[in-house]
Amino acid sequence: MEWLKRLFGNHEEHEPLLSRQEDLPGIGEVRIAYVVDCMGAMCPRPQLLTKKVVEQIAEGEIIEIVSDNPAAVEAFPWLAETLACTCLLTVRERDRWRIYLRKGLGSEAAGNNG
Repeated sequence: MEWLKRLFGNHEEHEPLLSRQEDLPGIGEVRIAYVVDCMGAMCPRPQLLTKKVVEQIAEGEIIEIVSDNPAAVEAFPWLAETLACTCLLTVRERDRWRIYLRKGLGSEAAGNNG
């Protein structure tokens, strides 16, 4: 039931669920600062959780959103633009998608993530 607490809890700040190095295809080695776990969440919950995290991270940091909701995944490129983020990559896995967003647009956000 931990995922329910993360999904519906009233947290002032999001703690990183995981911070790790990741080799993203076509992008290279990056540091993932936060993972936004949206498994089982219906729209607009994934977008709201992502917005909350983006507001708390530094310019240039990268987050990974994990979702099993096709409608939510389709909305992330638009959401990224709205949040002044760059949508780096969307990876389809068997039962989920992983979406990678970098806070900031274009070259301004291309700082050191390693």
